[in-house]
Amino acid sequence: MENRKLHFIAITSFIVFIVLGLACASTPMLTIELSEDYHGYLLEPRNPERRIDTVNVRGNTHFVCRDPNHAITSAQRLGAPYQVSEDSGIQRHRHEIIFVQLLNEAKRHYPSENVNIKNARTARHNPTNARREEYTAYDNNGGSFIATRTVWDCFPVYVADIITTARKPEPVNHDEVFTFGTATPRDIYNYALRWLEENTQRRRITIQSEDIQRLRITGTVTCFARADQSYIVTSVFNIYVFDAGRIEITFRNTELYRTNAAQQIIGNPEEIFLQSIADAALAEIVDFSTSLRSNILSRL
Repeated sequence: MENRKLHFIAITSFIVFIVLGLACASTPMLTIELSEDYHGYLLEPRNPERRIDTVNVRGNTHFVCRDPNHAITSAQRLGAPYQVSEDSGIQRHRHEIIFVQLLNEAKRHYPSENVNIKNARTARHNPTNARREEYTAYDNNGGSFIATRTVWDCFPVYVADIITTARKPEPVNHDEVFTFGTATPRDIYNYALRWLEENTQRRRITIQSEDIQRLRITGTVTCFARADQSYIVTSVFNIYVFDAGRIEITFRNTELYRTNAAQQIIGNPEEIFLQSIADAALAEIVDFSTSLRSNILSRL
């Protein structure tokens, strides 16, 4: 009797398994494709588009990752199609919100610029919660044994290039020339040097060389070209005092540094790539030179 009962249970379980398998196999599936509205974000920048920065966001869902190299799989590629059951109610590609987040983040970094994103991609995994798990491994003879390995909960990190079609600004140079009347050139040299030394900290001035024989001072001035100080701009200045009663202040080799090393996509330093940064840097340089001129003339 007991054997018949067990036999009946086994047959019933087998039938249920077959029915469920057939049901799963016959479930209509739907392929979710990325909307055409987002295809352009996957493309590489093309002229006149210029890559000026990168932006990244972290995905909201994680998966168990057993790859110590955290390689990106084809299924994790940004915008890759995937399948769902027709009765799932899903119609929008799950990555479309990622493109929106990347674009919003780009505009947050450059609120006054006309920017867009291109070359959006899954860049890497952000591994968290490392732990060991047991699994069944096999030796060369086909025997099995229990081994352990590290697994992580990984969040995908999505990256895009920030691009603009605005023209690259001209190099930031400035010249200040004025005369100093009957004062001696050496007095003017000392007035300029004293002002530089008094303003070293406040104006972020570095004096690189002093040549009292040639009446020349060389140094650099540092400008924070954005309120968030994500970029700094340095410019090399030269102060020449001439015997003919003329002083000349020049600013050349004005370059940009990104304060976040992870964002240095071109080099360190690099050319100023936005007109707004160039304008802000020039404003500080002009204020530097006019303040120095006013100080010198006030002593005459």
